[in-house]
Amino acid sequence: MLWRRMEEAKRRLLYDLARLGLPLASRSGAQLAFDILSDEANPILTGHLSGLITLNLAEADDVEREARRVAFREPYRTLLGHFRHEIGHFYWDLLVDGTTFQAPFKLIFGDETQDYQAAITGYYGRTDRSYDRRGFISEYATSHPWEDWAETFAHFLHIVSTLDSLAGLPLSLDERARQTLTDPYLESDFEALLALWTPLSRGINALNRSLGMSDAYPFDISPAVKGKLHLAHMAISAFRDQQRLAA
Repeated sequence: MLWRRMEEAKRRLLYDLARLGLPLASRSGAQLAFDILSDEANPILTGHLSGLITLNLAEADDVEREARRVAFREPYRTLLGHFRHEIGHFYWDLLVDGTTFQAPFKLIFGDETQDYQAAITGYYGRTDRSYDRRGFISEYATSHPWEDWAETFAHFLHIVSTLDSLAGLPLSLDERARQTLTDPYLESDFEALLALWTPLSRGINALNRSLGMSDAYPFDISPAVKGKLHLAHMAISAFRDQQRLAA
């Protein structure tokens, strides 16, 4: 059962990537790969290294995942969220590192050359868990610019994937909205995406509350976070355009 849940989340991630037109290999040709491991013998840490994404099978257990969410004070923790976050690290190397987006990245997200391990150790050692919610989509995003990018990338996938699902619902929408929903994954106008996403996310949350459930999207997109999402959108679009011209 746990393995099936993992595979369902992974399939949805791969669907996202196919719709976005993103490759499953690095510039060097190294293929994207997944290790789904059980920590019955040794502790397994979810993470990414050189195209290999490792996930702990225990995260597919609802009780275990909820316990970890509470322990880490997270408003949201899902299998699909893990996959979308970790893939963000893989695509930072492809979309940002060594490209014209590296300087804007440094300006908006911060200096990624700072010691990563020291930053993560410092993050988990914090006693004060408050953070600037205007500047970051989540608390974990404050740990290091790479993690901020991965969190932002994951949220961009949340947005386009949910809008893609919206396209199949029997709703009355204006012409511009219908145009965006033709293919949210390939929408060139970032503002058009957010114009649909903002009322949709609030509506989903209101519906969940009506059923006595937690918010489906417990996040606020501040102007600073909007800028970060926009950079992710531009980097993906630019890469896709380059691939089309090279074909």
